[in-house]
Amino acid sequence: RTHYMKHHPDPATLISYSSGSLPSNFSILVSSHLEKCSECSKNLHIGIEMGGLVLDKLKEEKLSEGAFDKFLNFARNINHQTLSMPKNLDNNISNIPSVLHHYIGKNISDIKWKFVAPGIKKHEVGIDKETNSYLTMLKINPKKKIPEHGHSGNEITLVIDGSFKDEHGQYYPGDISEHDTSTHHQPVVSSKDPCICIIATDGPLVFNNFF
Repeated sequence: RTHYMKHHPDPATLISYSSGSLPSNFSILVSSHLEKCSECSKNLHIGIEMGGLVLDKLKEEKLSEGAFDKFLNFARNINHQTLSMPKNLDNNISNIPSVLHHYIGKNISDIKWKFVAPGIKKHEVGIDKETNSYLTMLKINPKKKIPEHGHSGNEITLVIDGSFKDEHGQYYPGDISEHDTSTHHQPVVSSKDPCICIIATDGPLVFNNFF
């Protein structure tokens, strides 16, 4: 079954991504979404072109120490498929965005999950961590709620397989759910199979009331 994404990164997030100022964990998930989403890819092209026009009008400035290394790290996170047309989004676990292959592999079945609560497992994704930069995968059984949790700042969730729903709608593979400390939500898995998602935060997830 083909699904066309309805939930996208916030425009401000996309601008930060295009400028290279988005933290690496959030950039990884935005890159994964862009790999499948022609709408956001088009908007990213526009943002990059606008940024180029602005740079052309600026006076030359000496680069700060480490600026070039930051640019290279940003470039490595952008897969060459990121700006291409979206692939067919069949609802299966083999369709992991290629951006994530380096971090979680090509097959969900190879992931080593840890027990969180009945019907809920997690996996901490190893990345070259910046300060307060985290990626956490969750595997949640049908009809289960994603555990109520807290963290210190922003959160981006990317659906890899299955689906969940909350007060903002239904989320399928490739969709992005984005929240900050001012929002509260507790999604429920709506697919017949487990929902697998990956969450980027600028603070560790703290789960409450597991049982």
